[in-house]
Amino acid sequence: MDEADRKRFVLELEFVQCLSNPDYLQWLEKEGYYKDPSFIRYLKYLLYWCNPPYSSYLSYPHCLRLLKALQSPSFRAKLSNDEAIQTIRDQQSFQWVSIQTQIFFLERVS
Repeated sequence: MDEADRKRFVLELEFVQCLSNPDYLQWLEKEGYYKDPSFIRYLKYLLYWCNPPYSSYLSYPHCLRLLKALQSPSFRAKLSNDEAIQTIRDQQSFQWVSIQTQIFFLERVS
């Protein structure tokens, strides 16, 4: 991989992972990014991160669920709503707690 390809890989990796931040999703909505057809095409292009080997580089794999959800105009429209953003936060928290609980019990069994 040449330097330009490596830089693009890192930038796209970082951007995709930023999509795991509900506040960032709302900021993108408030700034009008979701009304820009080229940005919507970019989000569609980024779906390649859902596939191996690219997905193996993600530290925050739940960003892929949000990337997929961003393909929907109705989902994007809801991101202006503070309650929708809080719902995403809550769902993430529940997921993290569930994972930590499962790990705790697995460690106790060993």
